[in-house]
Amino acid sequence: MSMSLLNYRAGAMVGDQGYPAWELLQILSAIRRLFGEQAHRAVCAQLGVAPEVLCHITLVPVWQVDGAMEALCTLSDDRQIGMRAAADYRVSELGFLKGHLARCQTLADCFYLLNDNPEWAGTMNDSLVTFTDGKLRVRWINTLRLPDIQFHCHFLHSLGALVVLGRELCGQSFSIGSIALTEPLHSSDFIESLCGVTPSFNAPFCEWTVDEAVLALPITYAFSDEERREPELIQPSYICQVLQQLKLSMPVLPTLKELAARLATSERTLRRKLAENGCSFQLLRDKVRTQAAIALIIEGRLSAEDIAESLGFTDVSHFRASFKHWLGAPPGKFQRLIGSYPPTVPSSLSNN
Repeated sequence: MSMSLLNYRAGAMVGDQGYPAWELLQILSAIRRLFGEQAHRAVCAQLGVAPEVLCHITLVPVWQVDGAMEALCTLSDDRQIGMRAAADYRVSELGFLKGHLARCQTLADCFYLLNDNPEWAGTMNDSLVTFTDGKLRVRWINTLRLPDIQFHCHFLHSLGALVVLGRELCGQSFSIGSIALTEPLHSSDFIESLCGVTPSFNAPFCEWTVDEAVLALPITYAFSDEERREPELIQPSYICQVLQQLKLSMPVLPTLKELAARLATSERTLRRKLAENGCSFQLLRDKVRTQAAIALIIEGRLSAEDIAESLGFTDVSHFRASFKHWLGAPPGKFQRLIGSYPPTVPSSLSNN
């Protein structure tokens, strides 16, 4: 496979890491539009947020956005609900992101700007971006092991937002090249209507492609002087401190007791703070190891045995079992699926 671009983005956010407040506000507005005022008030109360306050802040903790998306899935059994919720996105409602998009000349500039700075748009997934044969392919990886329904909702919401906002930014319509979903076959009329393509189902990854000609479309949206401002995003994050300690310790990760000592706190307090932010020690350990393993597999220089050793595993079979637990497929199969273009659709991810 000949590629001119290969980029693994380990951008999945968790806990109290800063997520754009305008994203949460948009999801809550969609819940009001789709399910009514009562549902909207109930979700706001559950998350402890006030929409009138969200308009005046830049970042919120990730767990609130994740909670809003979970509520969206709970309120409907429509497997297209994520994309329906993104249908009313408007550039004017993108908060501080407008200041960054105003620097872009083409849709490609917008995409790569956000791909390189996931904190500006928020993300709960890792992704593999490839460019070949005149097509950009974005393949999502569920490193946080979100429930399948919730992960698909995030994927369709993100894709729907990209399409709606992209069309407004360039002032013309365009279609997505292809969409692949890991879900079994279901109604896709809204996806087809919005994106201009029929999705495929039972794929090994959620992914979408778009033609190079679409990426070359010029930005025509007229940003005001106020919208061109780029505020500095600063938000202390407890989870970021924990992740930093874990990454610095690689390949031998600390125990909960050792980590608590480094953070000058007790095991009980550390466990409580992680729980308050929708995390656990094991989730963060797995996140760090998963992302390191994926990066090494994609790099393609090391064998499974060497990767296992570099990540602190004493036994390669333990690494293979752990990786399968993290991502649903052992390292060898994952590497073959990552490298497939166009993607193959095996009958099961559980085979070696």
